[in-house]
Amino acid sequence: MNRWGAWEALLSLLLILAVGSSWIQVKGHEEHDAHHWKHMAHELLYEKKDYTMQKINIAKNIMVFVGAGMSQTTVTGARYYNGGDNETFAFERLKWSGNARTYCVDSRVPDSACAGTAFLTGVKSNLGTVAMDPTVRRGECAMDPAKQLASIAKWALEAGKAVGFATTSRVTSGSNAALYANSPDSRWENDADVTAGGCNTATVPDIAHQLIHGDIGKQFKVILGGGRKHFLPTAETDPSGQRGLRTDGKNLINEWKQSKAGANATYITTVNELASLDTSKIDYLFGLFDYDHLPFSADIADGSVTPALVRMVHYSLEMLQKKEHTDGYLLFIEDGNIRRAHGQNTPRKAFDQVRHYANAFNMAHMMANEQNTLFISMNDVGSTLSLPGYPARSSDLLDTAAGTSSADGLPYLGLTYATGPAHSTYYRTGTGRLDPMEVLQSVPNGLERTCPALVPMAEGADGGEDATVYASGPWAFMLSGGYEQHFVAHTIAFASCIDGACDGAATLVLSTAALLAALGARLFV
Repeated sequence: MNRWGAWEALLSLLLILAVGSSWIQVKGHEEHDAHHWKHMAHELLYEKKDYTMQKINIAKNIMVFVGAGMSQTTVTGARYYNGGDNETFAFERLKWSGNARTYCVDSRVPDSACAGTAFLTGVKSNLGTVAMDPTVRRGECAMDPAKQLASIAKWALEAGKAVGFATTSRVTSGSNAALYANSPDSRWENDADVTAGGCNTATVPDIAHQLIHGDIGKQFKVILGGGRKHFLPTAETDPSGQRGLRTDGKNLINEWKQSKAGANATYITTVNELASLDTSKIDYLFGLFDYDHLPFSADIADGSVTPALVRMVHYSLEMLQKKEHTDGYLLFIEDGNIRRAHGQNTPRKAFDQVRHYANAFNMAHMMANEQNTLFISMNDVGSTLSLPGYPARSSDLLDTAAGTSSADGLPYLGLTYATGPAHSTYYRTGTGRLDPMEVLQSVPNGLERTCPALVPMAEGADGGEDATVYASGPWAFMLSGGYEQHFVAHTIAFASCIDGACDGAATLVLSTAALLAALGARLFV
């Protein structure tokens, strides 16, 4: 056999091994390399960008809305609750939709930290970590700069865009943290949490500290949400009279004000203060409206000090859409109350929250233009809610039975959870299932009614089904079909030409040598 024949045989063998050995579990090694996720996304970008020959604008502005725990089952149930089975929410009217696979590197079911890291940094990571390389495990005292992932917020700021976010959660929790922080543990929201985790706060800064003093967070034009407790020391109380949790003696709210000396910076704590703002005279806006997470939309009564999400979105956009922001903006919105309602097994609160989320999205959509704005609405994690049985179209999912069990002769509901605290409400040890209709009638407030949970847990677990992604605007079609969740960040970068994504995707060409190197690395590293 001559030299070229030998090379052909080697290449054939490599290709056969690459295809025929696909069952071998080599991905476990690759998934701990951040470059693996980036390369995967760039390959898909290269493929999708050739789907159309039409002229497409660059996305000057970017809006990312995240309904935490807003699974497709949740949206289906919320449609009935908010108007009927054929109701369509504003985010569902976006032109394109797709399914994002949400697993973490080390967990089939994600949490909001792992999921947020994926769609905000473009790299999948481990459960409970915030914008950290997939080689970092939760709780490690590892803050190697080389293992800290950059987010779309960093890319947007480097491109000259104004950046801000609003959330119904603590501003330091969930997927919000991945916008601006790097942490081996999403629970390390204040310095006491870091210390309790066995780490030194001098080398592992807490998430709240990073929001105020970090290179990314300190540049945000608007920050709205909850979680005052992580910004105040134990010696001080917030407006609700509760003490802060910081043990380092720092009042990060005051430090934020001091850091903005010379600029027009405003800190607020109530909806009335928000409503009285003249945003044209404000450079930076910081609003913390609760000691912890914001209350459910269903629990916000007239006269409440808490603003609805739609109001926070409105004022966020007023802050970001100023004429001086000539390079555009990035707005991130998260509604964590959908997920928290599922955790309590209270589906009506979850459905009501979806309605408020949709209203907030509709507000944002009306305040911007699809010609130069990429709109994305998605969920980060799923839920364990299901819609069993064959209930009549005219029935109320939580007031009427979906059918009768052939095993115990009792009715069952058209809503049920796999996990959560409502297990003990509907089941008795030694007795079995209780009549769910009698249980419901014992709770007069419909919003507080739960539905059965199979496995007893203090708080319901997240679900691992694909996240549904809705999109409109420049290059939104790239988010159609099925893909990994981290692809969302790369699509945002490509559509808005930030972080060099346009050039990188346009020039992605694999030579024969590169192909051989890639195959060799896949098989033998």
